[in-house]
Amino acid sequence: MLWSRSRARVARAACRSPSFTKAPGTTPDIETSLQPGELISAFSIQGRWPRSVYLKARDRQSYEFALSSAAIALDVQDGTIRDARVALGGVATVPWRAREAEALLKGQKFDDGLAQRVADAAFAEARGRRHNSFKIALGKRVVARALQQAVTMEI
Repeated sequence: MLWSRSRARVARAACRSPSFTKAPGTTPDIETSLQPGELISAFSIQGRWPRSVYLKARDRQSYEFALSSAAIALDVQDGTIRDARVALGGVATVPWRAREAEALLKGQKFDDGLAQRVADAAFAEARGRRHNSFKIALGKRVVARALQQAVTMEI
């Protein structure tokens, strides 16, 4: 994903998505690479992703923060997944790309077993804490369901 940034003085800059969000590190109050006075005016998603789904699990109604979310984008031809993107939300301080899950999808034909393997791969390195361990199982269910929806959607 490519973000277009607009400064208050109408200068333009672009940055790739992985460099846009920042891990907390020593500055947990700084979540993005935006400078003071900058705002996002547009963004562009490169590639062809005719099958894409965003699924959000939350406690309450739509404006509540996600307990877990998954964004799945697939390029499927003749029943075979040619390319895939899998991103997780609500599980880290920034959106988390699940590259291992993406690699597992490429070249495969979808079945329920694949959905579970992809979900397991997406959370293979996840470590819960005292009050959020439930998010791992929840996140796996969200990934599997989002993948199922992306594969079966009418286009």
